[in-house]
This record gives sequence, structure tokens and C-alpha cells, in this order.
Amino acid sequence: MTIRSTYLLGFLTISILLLTSVYLQIFEGIIPCPLCSLQRLSFGLLGIWFLIGLLIHAKRLGRLFINFMCGLTSIIGIFLAGRQVWLQHFPSADNSECGVSLQYMMQVLPVNQIFQKIFEGSAECAKRGWEFLHLNMAEWALIWFVLFLLLALCLFIEELKWRK
Repeated sequence: MTIRSTYLLGFLTISILLLTSVYLQIFEGIIPCPLCSLQRLSFGLLGIWFLIGLLIHAKRLGRLFINFMCGLTSIIGIFLAGRQVWLQHFPSADNSECGVSLQYMMQVLPVNQIFQKIFEGSAECAKRGWEFLHLNMAEWALIWFVLFLLLALCLFIEELKWRK
């Protein structure tokens, strides 16, 4: 498999994941919690990196940069999805109230308070919600982010080997 087809496969996979989440929101009525919205943004950014990689695959320095950014974005996604999975498996009394949407928080609160509220979690973030094969959306997101991190690491290592 060529580097270009790998970037294309990553981009198409992320597009399908994001379209699935939009479908579930619009047609199934599953409203994303703030952590879900940030995970979507991470998937979107990862898709943009794969698209850029698809366009500049001929430049070695560009491939190294894209692979590094894909890995970094995947780590951020792992952190966000991991936090939500943690909240779902170990709910506390502190996050029992329903929170407001991410859009509302961005309009009303300063940035540092937004991140504090998001990572405290809310009742929405602690709900398991939609499931497929006994895993909910946050657990699937965590799996996909780990797979994309492994892909980015493989691409990065392969690029370093290619130099020799």
C-alpha cells in the first residue's frame, strides 16, 4: 500500500465516522455532550491532516510533519475519549447534574472555565447512550483514536527507515 493510499484510507475512514455521528444526531436524536463535540473536532482535525497528507505526499518533510501531527491529534483524541470512558465507568456525585451545550459555554464562559467544566464531566458525558457490539460511542472513539495513533506511528517509523 502506498503512502498516498494510506492517507486516502485514513481520510475516508474519518469521513465515514463523522458522517455516522451526524446521522445519529440528526436521525436518531442523539445530541453530543461537550466531550463528544471535542472528540468530533479531533476526528475532523485528523481528517484534515490526512487530506493535507494526501495532497503533499511527495515531500518527505511534509510527510514527517503530517505523520507527527496525526499522532499528536490522535493522542488528544485518546485523552478526550478516555476521559469520557472514565466518567462512564466511574461516575461520581459531582457530575450528576445536566450540563449546558459546548456552544453555550463558549459564548458565556472564559476559556479556562470551559475546559474546567468539560473535564469535570456532566450527566450527559457519563451516560452510555448508543451502543454497537456492546461498546458505546466513546469506547468506539477511543478504539479508533488508538488505531489512528498506531497508523501514524507506523507511517512515521516507515518514513525514518526510508531515509537509510
